[in-house]
Amino acid sequence: MPCYLFTLHTYRSWMPDNLRGFVKKSEGVQPTNPALAESYRDAASDEPYEFDDLTQRFVVEVVRGIGARHRWRVHAIACEPTHIHLLVSWESGEAWSSVRGKFKNIISLELSKRHEQLGRRWLSTGASRKRVKDRTHFDYLMKTYLPRHGGACWCEGSVSEGG
Repeated sequence: MPCYLFTLHTYRSWMPDNLRGFVKKSEGVQPTNPALAESYRDAASDEPYEFDDLTQRFVVEVVRGIGARHRWRVHAIACEPTHIHLLVSWESGEAWSSVRGKFKNIISLELSKRHEQLGRRWLSTGASRKRVKDRTHFDYLMKTYLPRHGGACWCEGSVSEGG
């Protein structure tokens, strides 16, 4: 059964002028590039976006609902102003790219409805995906990495799991 950690960034939250560098598709982490960041700003279709506290909690509930509807197991969610992590597994033969794409599309649709701004870009193009290697890796993500995030979090089996 595949298990992945997906990371979705908010639109324009990690630009090429980030002090830690930036990720370029198929090329990995690149050094800071202020000139490229400026060209990205000039070409941008929308203003930058970040999740506020209420929206983080909203997105956590949206992700849980998507998982339930598709019968995907959402193990944990960690949200911060600039990104959200989803730790998900599934039994179907569906490709990771399809699963991740459905999460992104539905989260974007629900944000558009919530903010009454259809067509606005909420999430950046692409997203990170890391396949969980083994139980040790899974436990590290669940017990160390994801709880370290300071925003809205949810973890399968937690007291606040609710309905």
